[in-house]
Amino acid sequence: MIHTGGLVVGAVLIILVMHVMWFIYTPISPGRPIRIDITFGTSAWRISKTLAKEHVITDAPAFMTIALLTRRARNLQAGTYVFEGRHYPIEVMDILYQGKSLRYKITIPEGSDIIAIGDILTTTGMFSRREFIKTAQKRSTAEFFSLNAPSMEGFLFPDTYYLGPNMTAMEIISRMVARYRKVYTSDMQARARRIGLSDLEVITLASMIEKEARSTVEKPIISSVFHNRLKLRMPLQSDPTAVYGLEGFRRTITPGDLRRKSPYNTYLNKGLPPGPICNPGKDAILAALWPAKTSHLYFVSKGNGYHYFSSSFKEHNAAIARARISSRK
Repeated sequence: MIHTGGLVVGAVLIILVMHVMWFIYTPISPGRPIRIDITFGTSAWRISKTLAKEHVITDAPAFMTIALLTRRARNLQAGTYVFEGRHYPIEVMDILYQGKSLRYKITIPEGSDIIAIGDILTTTGMFSRREFIKTAQKRSTAEFFSLNAPSMEGFLFPDTYYLGPNMTAMEIISRMVARYRKVYTSDMQARARRIGLSDLEVITLASMIEKEARSTVEKPIISSVFHNRLKLRMPLQSDPTAVYGLEGFRRTITPGDLRRKSPYNTYLNKGLPPGPICNPGKDAILAALWPAKTSHLYFVSKGNGYHYFSSSFKEHNAAIARARISSRK
């Protein structure tokens, strides 16, 4: 004899399983960048409801069911997330669980600018180089991430990232900004205020140090040169600032380049540029905040990755002469 109650329960279970399977294999896109801030201690159920409310997923109970079945409900990470692309619920779960997907692994070297990062990301085939560069160069993108900056330059922290197959430029940028905010601590912000610099000015100075120094040991010394010049209201005269924005620039900088009209050119404009010229690493940021104590006002490359430092123009001219002799050997 067949019990009606058992049939009903069986039918309900089948419907639930089918619904969850449909949910798992149906991607959804919110259609615009959605920023979600998850604070420490937020429950998986509240996270599920927030995702559903913002149209990142379609069904909060189904998402919660997956979180429980995969034993991830207690391990969804706090942080700021941006969702825009066409993601499967499992991808969303992976992003919240550990922020990693082995589908794409990319490494952004210290000192890379937006264009160089666009070149690296293009190798994944996820989107066009132009799309990333255009998005990262917009002031509105910086505003979206609550950054008072002309673009995302300087805030795309150089590191190794694991990316999902359907991520958009905005989503990848959010990963890099999250990493920057983890590295740039409240202690660093407090130090910036004590030495009279804004966060943007610190990162701008760090980007110049990153471009000028090949040796970590020299970064605080190069920083001291820039700090000393700023105090004396001397032009910073940093060669890399003169060619910032020239796409594909690979050759040696010439005297003509140093006369190039640009708001970033510190030969023609006093003070710091309007924004960073690359994305600096932690060592450069620390150097910008804690420069070495020197009287140096000049430096010139030895040609081997290191520099001669001088405190007077006369010493600087002598250092240039030594550098030229070394280059001919």
